[in-house]
Amino acid sequence: MNFYLKKANIGLLVCLSLCFHTASAEYNDEYGDSLADFYGDEEFVSIATGSKKSISKAPAVASVITADDIKSMGARNLAQVLDTVPGLHVSRSGQLMAPEFWFRGITSTFNPQTLMMINGVSTKSSVRGDNHVVWGEFPIHSIERIEIIRGPGSALYGADAFSGVINIITKKDANISRQDFGAMVGSFNTINLWANNQIKIKGWTVASNLEYLESDGFDGVIKADSQTAIDIAGSEFNIPSASQAPGYVAMHFKSLDLWVSGNNENFSIDFGVLKRSDVGTGNGAAEALDNNGNTSHYKQIIKMSQTEKPISEYLSVATTLSYYGSSQEVDEDFLLYPEGAFFGAFPNGLIGNPEWEEETTKAEVNFNYSRFDKSQLSFGLGYERQNLYKVVEQKNFFSDLTPRPNGIEDVSDTVEVFMPEADRESHFFYFQSVSQIYPDWELTAGGRFDDYTDFGSTFNPRAALVWSTSRKLTSKLLYGRAFRAPAFAELIVINNPIALGNPNLKPETIDTYELAFNFVYSTELNFDFNLYHYSIEDFITFVTDNNGVTATAQNLGRRSGKGFEANLKYAVLENFNILTNLAYVKAVDDLVKQPVGEYPAWQAYLKADWKVNDSWHVSTQVSHVGERERVPGDLRQNLNGYSSVDFVANYQFPASEINLEFIANNLLGEDVREPSSANTTLGQINIPYDLPQAGDAFYVRLSTSF
Repeated sequence: MNFYLKKANIGLLVCLSLCFHTASAEYNDEYGDSLADFYGDEEFVSIATGSKKSISKAPAVASVITADDIKSMGARNLAQVLDTVPGLHVSRSGQLMAPEFWFRGITSTFNPQTLMMINGVSTKSSVRGDNHVVWGEFPIHSIERIEIIRGPGSALYGADAFSGVINIITKKDANISRQDFGAMVGSFNTINLWANNQIKIKGWTVASNLEYLESDGFDGVIKADSQTAIDIAGSEFNIPSASQAPGYVAMHFKSLDLWVSGNNENFSIDFGVLKRSDVGTGNGAAEALDNNGNTSHYKQIIKMSQTEKPISEYLSVATTLSYYGSSQEVDEDFLLYPEGAFFGAFPNGLIGNPEWEEETTKAEVNFNYSRFDKSQLSFGLGYERQNLYKVVEQKNFFSDLTPRPNGIEDVSDTVEVFMPEADRESHFFYFQSVSQIYPDWELTAGGRFDDYTDFGSTFNPRAALVWSTSRKLTSKLLYGRAFRAPAFAELIVINNPIALGNPNLKPETIDTYELAFNFVYSTELNFDFNLYHYSIEDFITFVTDNNGVTATAQNLGRRSGKGFEANLKYAVLENFNILTNLAYVKAVDDLVKQPVGEYPAWQAYLKADWKVNDSWHVSTQVSHVGERERVPGDLRQNLNGYSSVDFVANYQFPASEINLEFIANNLLGEDVREPSSANTTLGQINIPYDLPQAGDAFYVRLSTSF
């Protein structure tokens, strides 16, 4: 069941009329393809006049995590890093237990409402709108910084910048030359190796980042799965059980990432290849344990940018071309249901192997106009094409789930394939303005128009009023609208035994209002606090059809949410720092007037860093995730919250660049679980005891740089 929101008071849109009397934000070459172009870096942001301002004055609620932050927290993967951001909860999908990034209680099966980018290039799959369920983990030693927008971003970034935006920026600093090498070993037979290199060659800065990570994955136990319910029904007729539950989730994977970039004063080039292999099926593709299936996956990213150049006294231009390609490949048969499934009808298991390749190409031209003394105008236009090709499927069942007499057959390029090949194009235009309307008041306003060949057009405005209330306090009033484009799996699937597409879908939309404050008491004490309210229309959900078996994608209903986020940084002593944050959200299904469910209403995080001496640096982190209510119609008790303690001890060898770390995750062995899904229409819960997460884990990491 899905949940949707009441439309917010559109009277506040009046403030957008001011945008037509102002001009837009200036691009800042120094930060290139990062969100810092508009939202800032660790301490500063470049806006209207081109001068740097504190991130506290940026026209958004933003967070920045640097490589040093990542190192001090002892993180092993991207999910652990992002789970420290207020209002952002990292969960596990019911589909293969892939990581999901939930902003402000906005949840769904594949998490398509979060836009993830690497070096400014979207990594969203056009198939489901997700970041690929066949993913394993994202290693972190090639990351220079991560920039996060909590809230809408479609006015700048278009589709899927709905509830939040995450941009990962790889190491390629033009101001340094360095080499980093390291290795890590630890729990779950984890092996991690990396090498980063940055050099300068005749005006070019060339960076390469190579990282390998493999793990057997944690051994969480699933007590009962979707096959268990079938076995219970068959037990009345003395039919043998087929379920592998109780049994372990399959979380093993191998990953290899390569990033190469080059830049000079005129151009920048980014190239990346991310390869995943031997990826386990987690809790099973159909929520029935599968220790046989193995998948692999690649991502390719190419981006070429021309640095902003003047074409007249007041007008300058910058261009960007990008390519993103990815795949899903099945190396060992997916057992959607195990051997002997459906009362013995499938002695070798219900086997389905969906594969595809896809690509997204994009071209964008951006202009900056600086004719006005107190205003800046930027605008741009672009073209994007998403292409789903080479759709392949082998399976041993028909669409009504009866066995194929010849066993596994290749149904590629037939009417029986799970999804037809497809492509779509879009064109977009955006404008963005920043105006100093009073000495202490700054207005950012604008919007973006996107036109798609399959579902039509959408316009998404934004406005931000930033008031330098005092020398220590900054106040912001923010509004933004965003949209989420329907994915191909929601639009065009016509031959799937479970989920069917709907070509008449509209995009999901969200209107968000925020009031934010930043108080800089001193260089030692900084406090952020923000309130927000959002309303979602046309949320896409799969609704069970009259046959009681299939479900079709529909724009049904509304959701709304409200909450706050608070963040405090305090340098207690010169060598002792504290970072803590607290977040609360209440997300409601406005159709049934009940909580959406599955998300934590409360989240809290505390990190204490202590530099004991020149050699030793220790860090302790405590994360708390509150109780999670069930979705309406799920009669299980609420899922308990949990608190996890991490510890990092870092030793710097004297008179050397060699660094040794000892890392403990979930030190107290807390039983951490994330909610399993519930089909409330059919009254079915495939995994009734929820999804187990990693227990305690310990690692040793050795690194050096020069």
